[in-house]
Amino acid sequence: MISNNNGFSLLEVVISLFMMAAGVMGLIKMQSYMEVKSYNALKSIDALYLAEQQLEYFRTRAEVSSGVNLISYDDINSSQCPSIDTTVPPEYSLSCKVATIEALSGSAKKITVAAKWSDRWQNQQKVELTTIISRYSEFD
Repeated sequence: MISNNNGFSLLEVVISLFMMAAGVMGLIKMQSYMEVKSYNALKSIDALYLAEQQLEYFRTRAEVSSGVNLISYDDINSSQCPSIDTTVPPEYSLSCKVATIEALSGSAKKITVAAKWSDRWQNQQKVELTTIISRYSEFD
């Protein structure tokens, strides 16, 4: 006897619906994951910009007669970040560490600037930049 069934059975339809639901749930999870990663990337870029701006303030030390308040090499010694021209958004905090490199007779300082913020789950995130500044510049 030959069967003439041309359609799908109810069991096959239910199984295919469950498989599609599992795939859609995976896509929803991936979308939320990508949204969080995108948010963290934007915050990291902003923090990197603030830290770079602070390091540029340390690097641009010179005597300028135009009234611009710049920092001298001898004044780079506190653990507090000097105030930069722009305001830091309230969700970020900047911290600076300055260490004199004694192996070079104190003619160089290692500066570390960290920009910190809290993400959506109140986890502390941080971008940290380090540079070495010499007492002698190419303009001396």
